[in-house]
Amino acid sequence: MVWISLVILSLNLMAKELPKFLTKHSTESIRFITLDGRYAYVQKRQGVLGLVSSFRSVDFISDHSQSDFIIKDSRFKQRLAIEIIPNEQKEFNLIKNHKIVVVDWGKTQTREVGFGRVSKLHLEDEWISFYNPIEKIISLKNILTQRQYQIKLSSKTSPYFFPEVEMISADTVVYTDTNEKGYIALIQYNLVTQKSNVLYKSSQNGTRLELCQDKGYMAIGEFPFDDIARSSKILQIKLTGTTNLAGYSTIYSSTDSDLGNMICLEDSIYFIKTLVHLKKINSKQTEAVKLDLKTTLVSTVTDLGTVTQLVAMDGRVLVPFRGDYHVLEGAANLTDDKLKSPLPGDEELPLDL
Repeated sequence: MVWISLVILSLNLMAKELPKFLTKHSTESIRFITLDGRYAYVQKRQGVLGLVSSFRSVDFISDHSQSDFIIKDSRFKQRLAIEIIPNEQKEFNLIKNHKIVVVDWGKTQTREVGFGRVSKLHLEDEWISFYNPIEKIISLKNILTQRQYQIKLSSKTSPYFFPEVEMISADTVVYTDTNEKGYIALIQYNLVTQKSNVLYKSSQNGTRLELCQDKGYMAIGEFPFDDIARSSKILQIKLTGTTNLAGYSTIYSSTDSDLGNMICLEDSIYFIKTLVHLKKINSKQTEAVKLDLKTTLVSTVTDLGTVTQLVAMDGRVLVPFRGDYHVLEGAANLTDDKLKSPLPGDEELPLDL
């Protein structure tokens, strides 16, 4: 177990001025861009999503409902999941369902998979999960075979609760659920046998669990809601080809109320830590930190004062701050005018004149 008192000396040693994310597209229009900048999915205007590659462009989603778009990738780089948010500027509804489609990496041909929220790709991007907050059902669908499973959450789950989901294998999934008293649990579920068991249950209410996965491990972060004074921790489960997930180790623990927002990489985990908390006025100094999985040391990597969100995009880790994006991992400058050689299939894109 790593207590924060053991790592406090390292917290401010790595913070330095970060490069800003530079592209030929405005930050307001980008919904996804690959690490090398070859493919950029941009919102041309309300309701129109386009793909731009090597000065070629095609608009492939267009509707009349003033839609916005959320695009999510995974480390497998086979597909992208797109949530279409209708009438975002006119209708604010925390539990409405979004139309979800998938598109092959760098392509424009969409396939509809369902309606829900918090979509996530799994297992070489052959599976996708999404959640229906109205019916309180997690759906897991094989994109290739159309096989689909559903998991019903507790009937007493708050309508504003959104579960975290990770697939370990084609028949094993872990997800989070909560009860009416605000205690949250991590549950392992077998899709074939429909049997489940609780892997972890919080000892304190008013917290949430975050899940993320990378090569060889899954991380479980327990963080409090913003206005509740609770401790924080990150657990790690080693994935070695087995579906036995009973054993986990604590790789980070703190008495501070951290914000979380974990991003898992192969050798490290980024998350948002509370460095200073003035509890009387509920004012926090929050920064992005990096947890090294080999040494379990935590290092501060920003010096911005108020970090509230981290964004993962094709291996790049970004920090949105006052209209800009600062880069923690990955290439920062994608403004090179040199054309990249087209890949098979890129010829489908017309010239962007």
